[in-house]
Amino acid sequence: MVNLRPGFDRGVTQLYRELDMARPEGVRNHDFEQKRNALVEALTRFAVTAELRRPSLRQFAKAVDTSEPTLRHYFKDRKGVVVAILAHMGKIGRSIRDGIAAPSDSISSAVKDYYLIATPGPQFELYMRAHAFGLIEGIADGTAGKAYLKYMLEPALSTITEKLAATPGSPKSALELRAAAFAILSPLILMGIHQTLLGGAEEAPVDNQATIALLQTWLGEAISE
Repeated sequence: MVNLRPGFDRGVTQLYRELDMARPEGVRNHDFEQKRNALVEALTRFAVTAELRRPSLRQFAKAVDTSEPTLRHYFKDRKGVVVAILAHMGKIGRSIRDGIAAPSDSISSAVKDYYLIATPGPQFELYMRAHAFGLIEGIADGTAGKAYLKYMLEPALSTITEKLAATPGSPKSALELRAAAFAILSPLILMGIHQTLLGGAEEAPVDNQATIALLQTWLGEAISE
């Protein structure tokens, strides 16, 4: 799994310069996928550590020490860059989803287990920044929106649904399970945006752990049959 940390590994600078070598239009280099993957990893690090705005193709290129023609070669256009980043974020999140998808002993413990993802710290901030990138890009562009749904939001909802469905006392209908997944995920996303991305931790601080404990109790009781 990619280590999403602030800053960039300058050891790949030479690789990016090599990517700028001219080649006939439409012709792929022999290690196309390897170099494309390296670019996606670097672009993803940039997406979750840069300012929360929509970078231009030029800004994406500058952030990973390459050129716009190189990004066009590997991703076609800016939209292709964004979709590739979202797909990679979804791939990274798969290990987190797999780790919390197992059934719990009760609905209350299932909600608690899922909310472990909200433990304060750098990992949760990166999780929220990834979702923020998807929301910012997805709301502004339909193609990016569908990619965010496909690779990040729907997998998160499906993980909750599957976890609840396999836990004793869960709702049985698909509609109820889906509604429960929205009820669990929505406050987590909103609280994360409020506290970590909008400055709420300083302007209107919330006791995350106490709030999550209340949500666990309320949702556990409401969702249980």
